[in-house]
Amino acid sequence: MWPRKQLDIGWTDLAFGLIQVVAPARRPSVGEVIGSDWIPADEAVLSLSVRSGLDLLLRALELPAGSEVIMSGVTIPDMARIVEQHGLVTVPVDVDAATLQPVQEQIEHAITPRTRAILVAHLFGSHIEMGPIVELAHQHDLVVIEDCAQAFVGSGYAGHMEADCALFSFGPIKTATALGGAVVRLRDPEVRSRMLELQSAYPIQTRRAYFKRLAKYAAFRFLCKPLNYGFVVRVLGWFGVDYDRALGHAAHSFGKANFFSQIRRQPSMPLLRMMQRRILGFERRGLARLERRAQRGNLLSSMLPAGMVVGDQNLSNTFWVMPVRVANKDASLSALRRAGYDATDRSSLIVVQTPDGWMPEDAPIARWLSETIFLPSDETPDRDWERLVSTLKDVAIAVPVSENRELVGLSGVSSAR
Repeated sequence: MWPRKQLDIGWTDLAFGLIQVVAPARRPSVGEVIGSDWIPADEAVLSLSVRSGLDLLLRALELPAGSEVIMSGVTIPDMARIVEQHGLVTVPVDVDAATLQPVQEQIEHAITPRTRAILVAHLFGSHIEMGPIVELAHQHDLVVIEDCAQAFVGSGYAGHMEADCALFSFGPIKTATALGGAVVRLRDPEVRSRMLELQSAYPIQTRRAYFKRLAKYAAFRFLCKPLNYGFVVRVLGWFGVDYDRALGHAAHSFGKANFFSQIRRQPSMPLLRMMQRRILGFERRGLARLERRAQRGNLLSSMLPAGMVVGDQNLSNTFWVMPVRVANKDASLSALRRAGYDATDRSSLIVVQTPDGWMPEDAPIARWLSETIFLPSDETPDRDWERLVSTLKDVAIAVPVSENRELVGLSGVSSAR
C-alpha cells in the first residue's frame, strides 16, 4: 500500500542527525543555520517549532486581553489554541477552496476597534496573495502574521516584505524536515529582541529528546515503504485497531498534556545543525521534489472536473499535500484503499470557531474541508500514480462547480461580535 505521506528526509540525513547527537559541537549562529540567500540573520529567530514561535511572538507583543485576531478560517488547532491562551479572541474568515485565499471582503468586515492582528495561513503548499491583506492591515495599524508552515520553497519565498512576521516550519511532515524547528522572520527589531530575551529563559531541548525524534521518524521512514506499510495496516486491522487514527496520532509532534511547557523550549544543538543542513542544501536536493509535486498537482487538476482539486487555481501551489474534494468521500476512500493507495480524509486542520463558539457548518470553509480527501503522491512512481488517478476518476463524484466557487459569508461572525 502506498502511504499517504512520505517523510521528506533521507537516511543520510538521519545518520547526520545521530552524529550531531553524540558529537560535541558548539551551537551554530542564526546566520550559519539559514545562510545569506533567504532571510537576513538580523531579522530571524530560531525556535523549537512554529507553535513556539507564535507563542513567543504573542508574549513579546503583549496585546491587551480581549483583543481580536482575525484568522484564516482553516488552520491547525494549536494556532487557535495559542491565540486563545494569551487572552485573545479568534475571529475566522472564509477561505476560497479554489485559491486558498482568505476572502478579502470578510477580512474588511471583521475588523473592529478591538482588532489587533491578522494571522493568515498559506495552506497545502500554496502562497496566497498578501499585498491586499498587508495594505488593509496598514490602514488599521494591525499586525500581520504569515503562517508559512506548509509553504516552504527555499529562497523563493521569505514572507511578504511588509508583513510583521512570517513563520516557517521544519517539523516532521514538512518540506525539508529537520524533525522539528522553525524560522521566524520579524520586521520589528524590538519585537525580535524581546522574543530572543524571552526564549533565552527557556530550557534547551535535550539531546536525548532529539535522539528520540530521530529514532521515531527513522521507524516511520522504514515503515513508509509500501510493503512494510501494507503489513502494518494489516496487523493493526487484525487487532481491531483503526490504523488511520493510530498512525495519525503517532505522527503528532506535541502531546496535549503540558502543551505549553513542551513548546517553551529552545532548540537543541543537533536540531539546529539539522536545520542548517536541510535549509542550506534545499536548493540542491529539494527543489526537484517540489517541482515534481507541483507538476502532478497541475496534471491532476487538468484530468479531473473543474474544482475537484482544492487550491488548483492558486498558481503558486506546490501541493505539499494533494487535496481532492469529492461528493462521495467514503466510496472514494474505499476504492482507493482497495487499489493499494492510503488515501485519507484525516487532517490536522480545523475550522476555527467564531467568538461565541458557533461552528459555521454551513459555511464553505466547513463544507470543502469536510468533503476533502488527501491522496498519496510524494514518491509514488508514475505508473502507480496513473493507476491512482484512473481509480479516482472511475469512482469519485465531483462536487458541483457552483458549490466549489460559491462564497457564502460567515454570518455568525458579525452577529457574534
